[in-house]
Amino acid sequence: MRIAELSRVGGVSTATIKYYIREGLLPSGRLTSSNQARYTEDHVHRLRLIRALLDLGGLTISSIRDIVTALDSPVGSVDLRAMVAKEPHAGPLATIAADPRTIEKVRSLTEQRGWTAPADSPEFATVVEVLDTLRELGQDRFADRLDDYAEAAQRAAAIDDEILGACDGDGNRAESLVVGAALGDVLLSALRGLARNGSGTAPSPALVTAGRNGAET
Repeated sequence: MRIAELSRVGGVSTATIKYYIREGLLPSGRLTSSNQARYTEDHVHRLRLIRALLDLGGLTISSIRDIVTALDSPVGSVDLRAMVAKEPHAGPLATIAADPRTIEKVRSLTEQRGWTAPADSPEFATVVEVLDTLRELGQDRFADRLDDYAEAAQRAAAIDDEILGACDGDGNRAESLVVGAALGDVLLSALRGLARNGSGTAPSPALVTAGRNGAET
């Protein structure tokens, strides 16, 4: 197919396609003349992957470039899951200013569940910061249900592992890992919203628009 058809099938402009090629996200087509190139279904697939990581995954062009470069490299040479992870809200050193009791609570949780993430990891620091923030806001009821949230997270992680384990071929598994890591949290967040609305626990419009003193905001 020519670039115009790739544009139509992929749902992006030809200018965007050329931009992706220049940025190293999309491979060039096979030249058939000095100003014409042919593209294949592989280009369509890669274009859809780029759009998914960009639009739904919220990744940057730079991050996607690194990811697709890794996908085209020998499998196992890089940590794709780490490349897909968004910049966490809290850095590895955020626990320095945290409540020591919160740090110990999260450390105890990870040990009980057999999670191997170190205490200086961004994920650990983020959990600690969120818990401290919840308590500062007087929202202890959320923090007190940490074990329940952890159970749901562990089940979601186990599903990811089941899916990846069933993938055929290293290349397919690598792309599935990228897609799952980039879109998994988006999917869970959306499903959580659906469940909340469907269970009748969504706040009423009056509560949404009312300020702390009952005044509309």
